[in-house]
Amino acid sequence: STQSTGSSVVLTERALGHHIHNPHTHRHIHTMLHTYNSMLSILLFCYCLSMSNGQTPSRMMFKVEPKSEDCFYENFPTNAKVDIEWSVLDGGLLDIEIKIFQAERVIFNKLYFEGRGEEGKYSFVTTTEGPLGFCFNNEMSRFTVKTCTFSISNSKNSEQVKTSDLTAFEQSIQKIERGFEVVEQEQRYYRVREHAHRNTAESTNTKVYVWSLVESIILLLMSLGQIWYLRRLFSEKRTGL
Repeated sequence: STQSTGSSVVLTERALGHHIHNPHTHRHIHTMLHTYNSMLSILLFCYCLSMSNGQTPSRMMFKVEPKSEDCFYENFPTNAKVDIEWSVLDGGLLDIEIKIFQAERVIFNKLYFEGRGEEGKYSFVTTTEGPLGFCFNNEMSRFTVKTCTFSISNSKNSEQVKTSDLTAFEQSIQKIERGFEVVEQEQRYYRVREHAHRNTAESTNTKVYVWSLVESIILLLMSLGQIWYLRRLFSEKRTGL
């Protein structure tokens, strides 16, 4: 019986070894692991969205006509943290007057100049529930249209949870959420800079094209003037002879 038991063990090991080294089995295991990782990534992403504390970021790009003011309104609950970012992409001195108010109370009012070391953002916490107004005033300009962009995000200003009270999984989710926020901020920044640089390149191209035409016209007029002057000079000499 001992010999039969040993032979069965040897046969089992050989069968397992053959099964493990089977390429079809390796492909099947790799497919299962890939599917599991994909499902885990989707679950983590959905959980991050559910743990985002109700943030609702939005972004707009618009033009403010000269001698006019554009206002936008949005409802916010009480004790909500509001973050607003803005920038002036094109037009004049890249200046715009910004005003944030609720009912009759002015929360923020500033004349902003793009590219002068000023930060185009402001954060505050609402004290009452109701609509907030965000106004962009271009009344100081007579002819120049201003191209502006701004984004609003809000979240419930609840008490921060201690890290020790969170599980390792929840801490990882918070870390991923913060990483998403940083990536989103960087994308917004580079999108704005790319738009501003494209406007600068298009403006430079237009100026070069116009000045090239002006130089060509000036050279043509100078050539015609020189021809006319030389012909007149020689005709006067012939008349004098």
